[in-house]
Amino acid sequence: MISNLSQLPINRELKRYIYIAVGASLLAIGVVLFLIPNQIVSGGTPGISILLNYFTGIPAGLLMFAVNVPLVLISLKFIGKGFALRTIFSIMVSSLVVDILREYFQVTGWTSEPILASIFGGVAIGLGLGFIIAGNASAGGPSIIARIIADKMDWKQANVIIALDIMIVIIAGAVFASTESALWSLISVYTTGRSMDMLISGRPSKKVVHISSKNVEILTQHITDELGLEGSILEGLGFDLQEKRKIIMIVVDNSKIRTLREIVKQHDKDGFLVIMEASELLGRGH
Repeated sequence: MISNLSQLPINRELKRYIYIAVGASLLAIGVVLFLIPNQIVSGGTPGISILLNYFTGIPAGLLMFAVNVPLVLISLKFIGKGFALRTIFSIMVSSLVVDILREYFQVTGWTSEPILASIFGGVAIGLGLGFIIAGNASAGGPSIIARIIADKMDWKQANVIIALDIMIVIIAGAVFASTESALWSLISVYTTGRSMDMLISGRPSKKVVHISSKNVEILTQHITDELGLEGSILEGLGFDLQEKRKIIMIVVDNSKIRTLREIVKQHDKDGFLVIMEASELLGRGH
């Protein structure tokens, strides 16, 4: 009975809204405690709001709400009703938390060091965006545009957001006429992207390894026996289109890379390894 209840749509939707509330609050904390006090501009709507707040004195949370609402309305035909409602909820929570912290509690920044503010502000905002995306919503502003572009072009949403954020930071640097402010802001944007991507995709704990060897059969046997791994064998031709080659492709835990190197070194001194990060794995239990 309990397992059936856990599968109800209302429970899944509640879980999404909890993710969004946590994410929106983290985003607001990053803006209030780190970025605004140090005049560092993040990407997205927070960055736009920080700029407008600097020039107008209007509460940053109110500006975040005012900038986002038209974008949500404009994009309604591109996004589903559920996504739009969750995005509006995200915007309301982040805007309210920003103004409550700044205007009601008069919270000041936790540090006056730009490097610390850039890094920790970026981490807080990145984690916040990650939770919001995990809740199948957007933080508004360029995030909505990024969602549309990612869906239409089959690009990674985090990468689209980073590109748009960099554009905002460049504009902010020109407006503030401060190279240092722009550079600190770029650090914040980079940290935001890395934190968001890590939360969405997970920390890379595996490597994709390609092994080119003349002793493929021997290597596959030892890899299976000693590491318990299974993979694929790719067949192809050399550049001369004459020599046939076989390449082993496997996914390996970071902790087993050293052992894999030793296996290849022991059984084929001329074996060639290419090791890459497996930043995202889907299917077969992943």
